[in-house]
Amino acid sequence: MFEKNLAVAELLDSYAAVLTDRHRELLDLYYNQDLSLGEIAAEVGISRQGVRDAVKKAEEELFFFEERLHLAARARAVGQAGEKLLAMTENDQDLHAAALALLTAAGLPQENEGGV
Repeated sequence: MFEKNLAVAELLDSYAAVLTDRHRELLDLYYNQDLSLGEIAAEVGISRQGVRDAVKKAEEELFFFEERLHLAARARAVGQAGEKLLAMTENDQDLHAAALALLTAAGLPQENEGGV
């Protein structure tokens, strides 16, 4: 269950812009703000079952997009390669700075920024 929650949250980061405003809002409340279905229902003014159905439909859409576009998987692979590159260049300040610049340009966070 926890792994699925992480997967959906990651997909939401990648594909939020292609969801409807309502689906994006419901997934944000459920996964990012960790509200229960009942709490969300009270906040948005629909039934608990309506929230559940909408969340399930939005999840299906996220998995559909990832199955076809693989954006989240690509971002993970680039991030992992970037971290490896940073580790390999930590003894060469110029190469390390170039690797950081590359990851920054790709829009990826770097955990080793203090090593420059």
